Amino acid sequence: MSSRRRDALLVAGGTFAVSAAWAWLVRGHAATGDWPGVDEAVVRRFVEASGRSPAQPLIGWVRGDALLFAFLVAGLAAGFVVGWFARTALRAPETEPSS
Repeated sequence: MSSRRRDALLVAGGTFAVSAAWAWLVRGHAATGDWPGVDEAVVRRFVEASGRSPAQPLIGWVRGDALLFAFLVAGLAAGFVVGWFARTALRAPETEPSS
């Protein structure tokens, strides 16, 4: 077996294993809402322990961890753009052929 085929099988097997583990972990929790967002799970406990009432979110239509996901996607896009332009900025200068 070639190393390329072995690597492809390892990647496919790893992808399948991670997908199966994710499906097994999420199967009962996603439908019941047992996985609240960070606001409900962590921050609300500290707010209630301090004796204050939780404030309404600034963006009302965002529920759970959707805002964190939006920041993740924006960070990935920004990292790609910075990396793309850094590639050209940090490239060694091209030398002209001497005559």
